[in-house]
Amino acid sequence: MRHILVTGTSRGFGQQIALKLADEQTHLYLVARSTSRSTRKAIRQKGGNATEFQRDLTDYEQLENLVSVVFSSFDPEDADFIGLVNNAGTLNPIGPLGKYEAEAYQKNLEINFVAPAVLTHMFVQKVQDLQTQKRVVFVSSGASQKPYEGWSHYCSTKAGIDMLMKTACKEQQKMSHPVKMIGFNPGRIETDMQELIRMQSEEDFPAVQDFIDAKTDGRTGSAEELAEVLAELVTAEEFPTGQVVNGKKLITES
Repeated sequence: MRHILVTGTSRGFGQQIALKLADEQTHLYLVARSTSRSTRKAIRQKGGNATEFQRDLTDYEQLENLVSVVFSSFDPEDADFIGLVNNAGTLNPIGPLGKYEAEAYQKNLEINFVAPAVLTHMFVQKVQDLQTQKRVVFVSSGASQKPYEGWSHYCSTKAGIDMLMKTACKEQQKMSHPVKMIGFNPGRIETDMQELIRMQSEEDFPAVQDFIDAKTDGRTGSAEELAEVLAELVTAEEFPTGQVVNGKKLITES
């Protein structure tokens, strides 16, 4: 069996990732702040296996409990593959630094950077000495490489996650049984997050018109199609550890 933990699975891209990973040989651990019941039901209808966890990833005790419960539910020594897909994220609050309440910005940093960093730390602790395949995927963004006004928190957290992944991969090269990691940049994809972006004022997000235009001119990709690309990459024989993979480029090249 393969055992894969996926965060942010209640809807959107995370839900599609879970559905594309689902099969009879994989047990998925679905994690979200709100319920992933519909995702779990769809997985089981496909003949897959899933366990749902409703957790606040910014709460350390809940995060620690999540990892403990997941790894106690199967024997890691007998697993063929153990994976983690860090997908959960948020854009809110959208607006220039200094405009909104500091607490909202702190929550953004915790969800986008602290939670996946700490979760991956705990994951590595659990699997480091296992000889089985061990892989981590961080859902990245083009915003990690391009500064958008109104997204200082989002751009910086995505850039931070990319660097965390690259640094951790260098560390893993020295290990007897390395954990492999990549970033996956899906580009602009049609989800609730894109709808939120298109609703913003130019004052809070000056690039809003470009995102509105992207929906009509075909620059916004399919969440289902890009989730399938990611799912295939997760268990692919060639896993480009240490790299941030461009999902749309892979579709173009295939």
